[in-house]
Amino acid sequence: NSFNEFLKGCRFLYPTLLTSNEHIYRKIRFLGEGAFGAVILYRQCPTFNHVAVKMLARNYGIKESMMLEKIQCADPDKNNLLKLVEHFSFGVQHCIVLEKLDQDVLHFMAHENQKPMEVSEIRPIAQQILVALNALKSMGLAHTDIKPNNLMLVNHATHPFKVKLIDFGLARNISDLKRTSEIQALGYRAPEAVFGLPMNESVDMWSLGCCLAFMYFYKNLYPRTSEYEYIATIVRLQGTPPDNVLQEGLRVHYFFQGQQLQQQPLTKPASLEEKTPSRNTGAKIIRC
Repeated sequence: NSFNEFLKGCRFLYPTLLTSNEHIYRKIRFLGEGAFGAVILYRQCPTFNHVAVKMLARNYGIKESMMLEKIQCADPDKNNLLKLVEHFSFGVQHCIVLEKLDQDVLHFMAHENQKPMEVSEIRPIAQQILVALNALKSMGLAHTDIKPNNLMLVNHATHPFKVKLIDFGLARNISDLKRTSEIQALGYRAPEAVFGLPMNESVDMWSLGCCLAFMYFYKNLYPRTSEYEYIATIVRLQGTPPDNVLQEGLRVHYFFQGQQLQQQPLTKPASLEEKTPSRNTGAKIIRC
C-alpha cells in the first residue's frame, strides 16, 4: 500500500530515538522490510538490550500486537514462539518491540549454508515448530503464514538450530478461518485453502511440511508461479484429490472437470498469474 511504499523510499525517516511509557530506544541499524512494514535494530535504554522494533501502519500494528499479547500466556521460550517486549504508537506508525533473534532459515541457507540441510539439522527444527503449533492450537489459533523466512534461528553460534516461530501479522482464530479466506504464501498453501474447503489448524501442518522439504532439497517442492501449476504439480506427485474434495471445494472447478485436471482454469481467479499449462501431471488433462 501507499504507506509502505512511502516507508520503503524513506528509510532515513525511521527515528533515531523512540520513546514509550517504559523505555527509550536508540536506533542502531535497519534490519529489513516486509509486505506490511520494516524492522529496525534498537538499543533499549537504560538496559542496553538489543531489540527488534517492527514498525507498521497503525491498523496492522495494533492487530499484530493483540495477537502477540495473546500468545505470551503460552510461555514463548518453552513453546518456541516470538517474545513480545512491548508495543506503542509513534506518530502514524505502531511500534512492536520484540526480542532480537539471529536470522531466518531462508537467509541462513542462502548466505551461510548454501546447500541443502542435513536430516540431523532439519529434525530439531521440525520438533520445535511442532511444539509451537501445538501451543497455538491449544489457544485456538492458526499462524497461516508459515514459510522458511518465518522460522527464526535464535542464536546459531551458541544454540545451533534452536528456532522460534515469528511474524503473527496474519495469525487468526481458527474459528475465523472460512472457505473463502485468502491465506498462506503460494508454495506453502494448503490445498484446502486453494480449493475453498473448510479449514482448521492443519493448514499450518501443510506449510511446515513444505518448509521441511525446502530445507532438504534447497528448493521448493511445489512451484510458486501460479495456483494452477501448484495444484498440477501436487496431482503429479501425489495423485488426484479424493472425491469428497472435488465435490465440496468452492474453487475446484477452476482446476478440475469431474476428476480430470483442466489444461488451464476455465475462469482464472484474480490471484492467478499468467502461466504455461502443466505437463506430465499424472491426471488426464482435458483438451479445451
